[in-house]
Amino acid sequence: MRVIIYECKKAFRSPILIALLVLFCAFNIYVIWNESYRTDELKIAGQLAETYGIRITDESLRQLEADLRTGMAERHGKPVPAELQLKGMYWQIARNIDSEYEKIDWNEIANVEIAKYRLSGRVADMFKSEYGKLSQRFEAMKEQDEHKTWFFAGKPYRMHGFLFASVFRPILYEALILVVLATALIANYEFENKTYLVTYSTRRGRLLMKDKLAASLLTATGMLTVLLAVTLGFYFSVFDYSRLWGSSISSALNWEYSLDDLPYVSWWNLSFAGYLLCSVLLVYLCMLLLSGIVFFLSVWVKNSYFAFFLFAAFFVSALLLPSFVPSPLLLFIAVHNLSVLFMNPHVWFMGNGGLTMFQSYEPVTVGSWTIITAALCMFSLRRFQKQEIH
Repeated sequence: MRVIIYECKKAFRSPILIALLVLFCAFNIYVIWNESYRTDELKIAGQLAETYGIRITDESLRQLEADLRTGMAERHGKPVPAELQLKGMYWQIARNIDSEYEKIDWNEIANVEIAKYRLSGRVADMFKSEYGKLSQRFEAMKEQDEHKTWFFAGKPYRMHGFLFASVFRPILYEALILVVLATALIANYEFENKTYLVTYSTRRGRLLMKDKLAASLLTATGMLTVLLAVTLGFYFSVFDYSRLWGSSISSALNWEYSLDDLPYVSWWNLSFAGYLLCSVLLVYLCMLLLSGIVFFLSVWVKNSYFAFFLFAAFFVSALLLPSFVPSPLLLFIAVHNLSVLFMNPHVWFMGNGGLTMFQSYEPVTVGSWTIITAALCMFSLRRFQKQEIH
């Protein structure tokens, strides 16, 4: 364990990595602070949840309507305060939930998506089947009133998109840069400092590479933790979610009228807190897998710069691959890669993801790449045990 900690220190003492970590944290804080002017308006959602309960019911809507009428009557012709106007907006959205959701036909949406991506045959049937499951999930959600919870109004504020796209997506790419550089540094340190002949000349010296793999994964976890802690800590200190942690992530109030004007519908009954936790865990898993891939490349090329550019080429190629595959079946297979998974964190675990809308998309993608990455790392370690050091 002492050796692993020593290897980790090589990355955490790197001036470049420390500077990048500070720069990324500062950038994220700036992005969040830039939106902080909305905090007063956003407090209304929490006030509604505190006053009328987190769930939207007929009784709570009647009580809200009565309170709004009382508030308007007390104005006696004076200008209506912003708070009362905002509560009126929330009441208007909430009372129209049922009529808006009745307009949604998932079978029609399935046909539109199949035509958009030019799917046919077995893949088209798979999409129809999956949209059939999503339709059942949607009806069950409506029966249980799962979507009737107070949350920030999606149309004017788009807080879900802001957090999980505008904030989370940069975190993913920032963490990726840090993980790639740190893993390459740890794996190639001896080769780049010309100490490899001494370090790896004995049989035990070759086993050091296993410690380096463990150190790379531990360093990736540590750097991601710092980045997430600083960014999300600042985010939730600026925006008050204290009364909304238990609100459903599929809340009708969260509907941002984007994604072809469809509401967010998660495959599972997840609260906002549960969805956030699942997203964070998925980020950790992705970073560990990508660290393993970088380690594999580093063992082969023995140079941090080459490893970085090879990984960049791999990541971009995987991202662009679905655009070039010749058949719907290969397209379906091609989207199950980590690069595509990175692109849309705001629709993870949702039925809104287009080609990635499958209920099993995230587990299958992570599971398959876990097997691939483990095999690559084992192969590179065994090869390193036998290859000449030069």
